[in-house]
Amino acid sequence: TEFYEIIKSSDAEIFNLNIENEDEELCDSVFTHDPSLVINEGAIILNMGKKLRKKETEEHEKLYNSIDIPIVGKIIDEGTVEGGDCLWIKNNTLLVGESLRTNRSGIHQLKKILNYYDVKVIPITLPKQNNTNSCFHLMSLVSMLDHDLAIGCLSLFSFDLKKIFNDNNIKLISIPEDEYFKSKTLAVNILTLSPRELVLIKGYPKTAELLLNEGNKINLFNGNELCIKAEGGPTCLTRAILRQ
Repeated sequence: TEFYEIIKSSDAEIFNLNIENEDEELCDSVFTHDPSLVINEGAIILNMGKKLRKKETEEHEKLYNSIDIPIVGKIIDEGTVEGGDCLWIKNNTLLVGESLRTNRSGIHQLKKILNYYDVKVIPITLPKQNNTNSCFHLMSLVSMLDHDLAIGCLSLFSFDLKKIFNDNNIKLISIPEDEYFKSKTLAVNILTLSPRELVLIKGYPKTAELLLNEGNKINLFNGNELCIKAEGGPTCLTRAILRQ
């Protein structure tokens, strides 16, 4: 696909997640960002808030075992965490959104695991959503573009969330809200291949212009079928394993 070729041309090594039992109804497994989280020391297997996605975590664990990436922790029992609610703002600082898919028990477990590796976890309360069937993660609200630059729907930011970015000297770009809401939040779902080299869905020209004006390089792809209909953006389609 067009998206796959963009990733490939960035010189990234791609590992495909192949589901062993093709009869399993794991159609959301294309969104590989959610079932696991990777740190320098290895992978953390998360626990999906959406019941139909529970078994995806097993497939992630099998993949990591096959390529010799150690499993350094798991979210278990009633705790739930999905990768879309986890946003790195520094090498040692992770924001985790409390949402319909990520609960307090899951955040507490993740905090305990990451504390061992000197990673600070900051819980974030997300705005309430009227449609409980839709998926609203922390990354439905904001994306990191560089160590000092992010883009988000600022009208939905709490005071505390704005303060976190300000205290960490991260400039916030305000996404054009007409494009944000028209896209059902996916205009802000931007994949950062490397600092300020971005992948985003075609069709949001004001957002693209803002990004270019901030010195970003952008790669566009048609996400009508792959993203808009399935309610997941370019970041959701990838799970970074190792960054140089």
